[in-house]
Amino acid sequence: MTRTMRRALHGAVLAAALAAAAPQAFAATPVQQPLSRPPAGYVLEESFHGTAAACQTAGRAGISRNTWTAYFCYQALPFSPFQQLYIKK
Repeated sequence: MTRTMRRALHGAVLAAALAAAAPQAFAATPVQQPLSRPPAGYVLEESFHGTAAACQTAGRAGISRNTWTAYFCYQALPFSPFQQLYIKK
């Protein structure tokens, strides 16, 4: 195993440990299930791509326009500023 591969492996193990220990925060609706399947009634809003603040703004805007009834933002990748918007019609 080369030195570069060893460093990459150590970095991957460290990132996995940090991701497993970090609490996940959800807005508007608490979700206890893993998101390999969204909770019943929720679907991924495919048109949204943005940060946490933009996700909250888009979610509240959709509720105020009566486009959907509930939403939550989910950070799919650890250490990524981007979030996914799940909505309930």
